[in-house]
Amino acid sequence: MPLFLSDSERAAFRALQYEDPLSSIYWALSSRVEKRASAPGLIDAQTTVHWWHCASEYLTDAAMVYALKPSEPLACWLRNCTMEIVRRPVSDWVGPPFRDHTAEPPLGHLETAHLTWSVAIVLDLAADLFEPVELDEIRSALRDKGIALCQRWIDKTTYLNNWRCVMNAGIATAAAVLDDSVALSEAIAAFQRDVDVFQKDGSYGESLQYGNYTSYCLMLTREAIVRHSPSLDADLALDPYVKKPRWDVASLFYKKPLQGWGIHPRPRSANFNDSAAMYRASGDFLLHVAVRAQKSHPIEAGLARWLFDTLYLPSFEQGPHDQASFGFINDFGFLTLPLFAQACAAISPEAAELPLTDAFSCGDVLVRDDWPSRGGRTVLAIHGADQGLHAPGHLHGDLNSFILVHNNERMLVDPGHSCYRGLVHGIETSTNTHNTCTFSEAGKSMLQSKYLRRQYDPKTKQAGPLVTRGGKQLLVARKGEVSVVASEVSALYGDPIQEFTRFWFQCGTHALFIVDHIEASRPVRTHWNWLLNNRDNALDLKLVQPDRLVARRANAGMKLFHLGGHEMQGPTASYVHDAYHPLPNQNSEGKANSGQLITWSEREPQLSRTVTHAICLDSYGPITRWHLHCDDTSTALESEGAKVNWKLSGDVDTDGFTLSETVSNISYRISQEQGTWQLRRK
Repeated sequence: MPLFLSDSERAAFRALQYEDPLSSIYWALSSRVEKRASAPGLIDAQTTVHWWHCASEYLTDAAMVYALKPSEPLACWLRNCTMEIVRRPVSDWVGPPFRDHTAEPPLGHLETAHLTWSVAIVLDLAADLFEPVELDEIRSALRDKGIALCQRWIDKTTYLNNWRCVMNAGIATAAAVLDDSVALSEAIAAFQRDVDVFQKDGSYGESLQYGNYTSYCLMLTREAIVRHSPSLDADLALDPYVKKPRWDVASLFYKKPLQGWGIHPRPRSANFNDSAAMYRASGDFLLHVAVRAQKSHPIEAGLARWLFDTLYLPSFEQGPHDQASFGFINDFGFLTLPLFAQACAAISPEAAELPLTDAFSCGDVLVRDDWPSRGGRTVLAIHGADQGLHAPGHLHGDLNSFILVHNNERMLVDPGHSCYRGLVHGIETSTNTHNTCTFSEAGKSMLQSKYLRRQYDPKTKQAGPLVTRGGKQLLVARKGEVSVVASEVSALYGDPIQEFTRFWFQCGTHALFIVDHIEASRPVRTHWNWLLNNRDNALDLKLVQPDRLVARRANAGMKLFHLGGHEMQGPTASYVHDAYHPLPNQNSEGKANSGQLITWSEREPQLSRTVTHAICLDSYGPITRWHLHCDDTSTALESEGAKVNWKLSGDVDTDGFTLSETVSNISYRISQEQGTWQLRRK
């Protein structure tokens, strides 16, 4: 009996085979597999990546379809492709040319792990395709090329990140299929250590995208172990990676078609660090949580099922299907079929009573006026100071940056990321292409540091203490429709920056105030950067010198007021990417001017300053009827006919702030009490 398709799973699938949505999922998976099998070779006409980077989804999808619905063309294709990979030299199992091919003995890389679990799953689900001598070849390749190369990497490397989970997934899957008790025992111990890469609240220190990649590999490892040894189910951790659906739900903005990607609705999510803007979690991982966590974490299991239903149904054939296994453009795969019939019922974020203002220990804060089902129109996503990172990596210089969404349009955006082996990657990770501040002294720019690792001792198999990027979360609070977030990140810039505290005051659906307090030990110039979304050339931007801009996309409008009296510069052609691709110049890579960058710069260096920006949001036409009113003590945003008037007064250095909605006569105080910032209603 195969490990990855038990008799009970086969029976459950047969019972639901002709019922939607399982029937549609099955036929979508079967259709993509049959198209690939219609021509010889692993790469097909739709493939845009090198063979290393699609082998996993191509082989595992085909193996599951073969196990459920064998056919001669599929059998021929699957057997030939598998044996071709098995017989490739060790150097090919090490990975593409950009990997390290100089180590002696050779080390594995991500591609090694993917090939290892792919061949192992084919062996598990389609062993009858191969002659006895070929089965021996496959087993030898899994041991000598797969497990050995992956284990060498684990035994040598001294830092903690997604790679450790990926490499162990290759080992665990092969060991389970081979019934290799020694290797499986090592993989079990490694899994118990590896779950520590996740933050305790289910967020992840690298990015939303790499959190998915890591959780997929933890999922695959756990599935392999438990399917081989069911008695271990109670002993293998689900926490904390099982909590990731909460972070995913909070980070999801909306879904709708994206120009250049067909007619299907595509999700957009908070894409801080190296993450795709069109992010959704892998379908197999979501169903893994919806099945395995039903009793221990029922809310997370229900949210995972809600995410699967929301993001995968009924659009089964979105494509592309060649970029899923490396976590770039995620998809459902071979485990969706056996897991779907066992999944729990969906629980919506409203039913789960998830907070509308939610902070995660990785530094992300998500603020929304309400959930879309209840008429929510605005989402503020903030990348602030972390609370100690378990596995940092893939960082941008973007702390105290944010994304602003209104009416299903991203107005202020994060640039995302493109091919790592392109010059533009250095631009898209830089502080000055994010919605945060940069500084200059004597013409020299000061940007945030981006490099950080948590150490791991392969001899003791112990991870070092948590690391932090150097910022401090000062406040995350909500009262009624007002949310206030504050974060201080001066340490990321180094000398002479002594303080960079940013306050966000989100007032219901339409108003946002941003207050920056910056101090330096020597005079510096501050530059405020704002990246506007011009993807698909759809931004309607009007600059009103010297202190404001009006931006529109579709039915979303935004006015941004700079109240520092500084010099406006731009727009500068920048980049907004949809998703990563391992090769340059692909559809997911944003073209020049897909983002437009506006900067306000101080004319003269200063030691200290406090500067306010005011932003109002509304539909295309009504945005023109929002107005700014300022005096010596306050800043106010007022709608047409003064139906809404939000007024901010006060200062970070004195008694704090007062925030009032003057029409309804509701006021809030934001102040320090015994050294701690607090929000309270007056």
